[in-house]
Amino acid sequence: MKMVRIEKYVQGVAQERFKFPAAVARLVVRLLPTEARAQLRRRGLDVDALLNAATPAGGVQWLDVREDGIEKRICISIDR
Repeated sequence: MKMVRIEKYVQGVAQERFKFPAAVARLVVRLLPTEARAQLRRRGLDVDALLNAATPAGGVQWLDVREDGIEKRICISIDR
């Protein structure tokens, strides 16, 4: 079963990791309004491309965020 893996990094050190079935992500993505998908793409996360990537390398995306004033990087990938 394909899994979505989400990892949060602070200064290159993994702080949190979790994963869940890709089928659940596909269901949730279908429920997102078009504008929500567009906002995610503008922030650097193309969920459609991530979930439909033909290769593992195509199924990895990074998102830079600021949480509580601290810069963090989020890695979202598909385990195949």
